[in-house]
Amino acid sequence: MLKSLDVLLGLSVVMLIVSMAVTLISQGILNLLASRGRNLRTGLADLLELLDARFSRTEAEALAALTLTQRTIGGRCRGRFPEWLQFFQFGEVIHREEFIKILLDLAACYDVSIKTEFEQIKGRLANKSINVGQATDALEAKFSTYPLFFKRLGIDALLAKIKKEKAETKKLQYHQLEKIVARQIDLLDKLKAVLHDNGIEDPAATLKNTRMLALEFEKSNPELAHNVREANALLQEASSDFLAKICLNFDYLIDRVSVRFTATTRVVSVISAALVAITLQLDTVYLINRLSVDEHMRTALVELAPKLADDPQSKQLVPAVDAVSKEEQGAELTREDAGKATEPADIGKQKYYLNLLAQQGLINLPMDRESWCKHWALVSIPGLILSIFLLSLGGPFWYNALSKLVQLRSGLARKDDEQKAIRQTTQVLGGDPQNLETSSEPNPLQGERGDLKAQG
Repeated sequence: MLKSLDVLLGLSVVMLIVSMAVTLISQGILNLLASRGRNLRTGLADLLELLDARFSRTEAEALAALTLTQRTIGGRCRGRFPEWLQFFQFGEVIHREEFIKILLDLAACYDVSIKTEFEQIKGRLANKSINVGQATDALEAKFSTYPLFFKRLGIDALLAKIKKEKAETKKLQYHQLEKIVARQIDLLDKLKAVLHDNGIEDPAATLKNTRMLALEFEKSNPELAHNVREANALLQEASSDFLAKICLNFDYLIDRVSVRFTATTRVVSVISAALVAITLQLDTVYLINRLSVDEHMRTALVELAPKLADDPQSKQLVPAVDAVSKEEQGAELTREDAGKATEPADIGKQKYYLNLLAQQGLINLPMDRESWCKHWALVSIPGLILSIFLLSLGGPFWYNALSKLVQLRSGLARKDDEQKAIRQTTQVLGGDPQNLETSSEPNPLQGERGDLKAQG
């Protein structure tokens, strides 16, 4: 019984150590792909399409991206990225009230006169009544009267570049500027029209009144939570079909985002498990057979198990997944929990554990290509596939399994020691165990032969 438990314990130790590497790789891939932000962008685009059918899928995704790149939401990276790398700027967390206020703010910073002036400048440039330099100055002068719109365009560097370029290249740069401005104007013009048709006639006034009312609630009802004050202020000042559509659909669509993110995470985990298992040539069948016959190695892993269960790096696996599960249940994840979910692990300690397994011959670190390729002759494909499956269960699964097995083994080992001590102790039925002559119990060997000690 104890040997079988030791085999399971040794298997759990190996899987937990290797699962740490799988977790590191999975988190790296998810961060590289900005999976949380991109899935959140998809969910917000779905919500915008429900808000009004006039939003095309491209426009809904562009507006959702514009929302998630706001500095108040913020992603991990800042700066001007190409459009195909914009997902690095996406925020990963947004509250319902934040989303509503950002939409109102985007519509408030735009005015119809911007589009009118822009079309006039384009017409004058096409008629050659002004040149590119004059058109650039005219646009800059118009945008300066709407600083919030101008700031969100992020064209300061492009304007400065156009002024410095020569006449030939200046025209190409100006066409690029026109595309950026036209895309932003069309997007915000449609947003403002949609808000107007859904009951928000003046986004700027609505947003201002909402903020002031939320401030009044903070004075009169300081015991209320911040999100409750924000929600009550929006319900009173922005009560409309727009607010109803957002509030009634936000939570459901975020649940869909959670499902998509979970599916992405599982796929990445399986891919990471396959990469690690193949790289380390981890053969579970060989591992179990080795644990069954090699008492020295089994003892070494059993002694390592309690240390690994108490290792802070191992304990980080469970909080990290708990934080991710909170995020999967909704977009309202605190910054502190999000930080825990991406807290970097100790790479040096991870290398130490992997080297320990390599010294025991349980994994094969790819030090040189020739020896690594030759070692494949000793690896069984079923054992490798089983390793990928077991690693895909995740670090938290193996950490919990290891903790329970350590507790179970300590209890069984204690009972085994007690029973061994009892067996090694002389057992006497009654009387003094040190003096067999004074036993008061009848001799079971006495029978018809009589008492052989009797003297007549």
